[in-house]
Amino acid sequence: MLRTAALISLAVLTLPTSASPLSSTTTTADIPENVTYAGEVAQVLHENCVSCHRTGDIAPMSLTSYDEARPWAKSILRAVQNGDMPPWHATPEHGKFKNDRRLSERELAILDRWVQQGAPAGDLAAAPEAPEFSSDWRLGEPDLVVTFDSVDLPAGGPDVFRDLIQKTGLDEDRWIRAVEVLPQDRRVVHHVIIYAASGDGPPSSGWLGAWAAGMDPMVFPPGTAKLLGKGDRLIADMHYHPADEPATDATQIGLHFYDGEPEKELINLWVQNSSFAIPAGVDNHKVTASHTFTEDSVVHALLPHMHYRGKDFTYVATYPDGRKETLLEVQGYDFNWQTNYELAEPLTLPKGSRIDCVAHFDNSTGNPDNPDPTKTVRFGNESFDEMMIGFVDYTLAEGRSPQTAEAQIAALREEVAASGTKAWDVQLHNDGNSALTLLTLPDEGDAQWWVPVNGMLIAGKLANIERDGEKITGQLVTPVGSLDMSATLAASGTIRGKMFLGDDLFTFEGEPIEP
Repeated sequence: MLRTAALISLAVLTLPTSASPLSSTTTTADIPENVTYAGEVAQVLHENCVSCHRTGDIAPMSLTSYDEARPWAKSILRAVQNGDMPPWHATPEHGKFKNDRRLSERELAILDRWVQQGAPAGDLAAAPEAPEFSSDWRLGEPDLVVTFDSVDLPAGGPDVFRDLIQKTGLDEDRWIRAVEVLPQDRRVVHHVIIYAASGDGPPSSGWLGAWAAGMDPMVFPPGTAKLLGKGDRLIADMHYHPADEPATDATQIGLHFYDGEPEKELINLWVQNSSFAIPAGVDNHKVTASHTFTEDSVVHALLPHMHYRGKDFTYVATYPDGRKETLLEVQGYDFNWQTNYELAEPLTLPKGSRIDCVAHFDNSTGNPDNPDPTKTVRFGNESFDEMMIGFVDYTLAEGRSPQTAEAQIAALREEVAASGTKAWDVQLHNDGNSALTLLTLPDEGDAQWWVPVNGMLIAGKLANIERDGEKITGQLVTPVGSLDMSATLAASGTIRGKMFLGDDLFTFEGEPIEP
């Protein structure tokens, strides 16, 4: 597999969601006149807050009892009314999501009345017990446990990001139906993202699963599974938030295998742009990316990813008949609280449908999280760089798995050879990795270049072509970015050259395809 940028640093958090402020139409008829912690509030906190707000977890205070919650009563109400807590950033106008855990209007009204009445305790002897959270495997003993190297963290200081790598030891390909992450010290682990990487190189074939405070183990939709190849390695993208005292963490990953063959492969698609440059000081820089489906497909989940300068992110589907539908709109994007938005009902997209992702970035001094507003920012792996990726989990409507990029190129090669179009088998190299690509280069007009990226075949257009004897220059325009190209076309028909995507260098050489 060939990559167009460094390994993605991603946060995937499925956490309780934010609530809108109370409206004048809120129904409170079934709420007691006198609201108490024991009678009504404890249940609201237990169901929505204490998965994170408990001793030994990531939240700054525990809310598992009246004595713990009472001092924070006004802060709790203010946080849920202004939408800060629980974190949820999708606008309600677009999309319905099964993991939407926003507080209900009734729950909001309960908290509002409780605070207005002075946050009374009620009969604490009758209060419901706080839920118990197991420190063991919640899905039972995994089929395979992978333990990552331990990380020592100092007391206090800035957040720490680490990429930890471990081999699985698998001697055959296996289908994964569920992934559970078990941090050793939940006080300091903010989130964990698990990638699979094939071979010895760093490119990722997609993310397998994730963990964050308050997040359930990841169980894939019924009948679906993700493929983990023989010899694949697991990469844990760790985000640590140091505690008040030194800590050590050795996170484990539990993999649950699918029994037999799944009905569908759950495919992790990256709709990304890696060629942008966000000018210093600009507060609303637009970046776009797109993907066109070559087969009838079914979308299950959407996950937008940017870093600290990200402002908003929107997914729009354009159907073959021209109809458009906004699938997800995330406003007030926050790098610390990203979410995998699981569609309430899977969405079928016919062949030829396109997903456009539109993001805006704030690289100005008005962004308090901006690492450096004086710097032009480009795509990069570090948190002080930026990314623009719209992750999409999908399955095929028919069949289990899509054709591999190699198989699609082989089919295209036959078509091109039969048509007599001038074309080349081109080996493309980047960062120690190679991939077979297909280039068509007519005497006039734009050329086409088909390139596998992250397991997907993308079609690029070679535009602005200029020829000077054997020398050819142009620009390869793809959904993931534009690359400046220069090449030499020898009299023998062989082609050789290089391309740049930002600071990323690609070299290539190819032989002509005989009709």
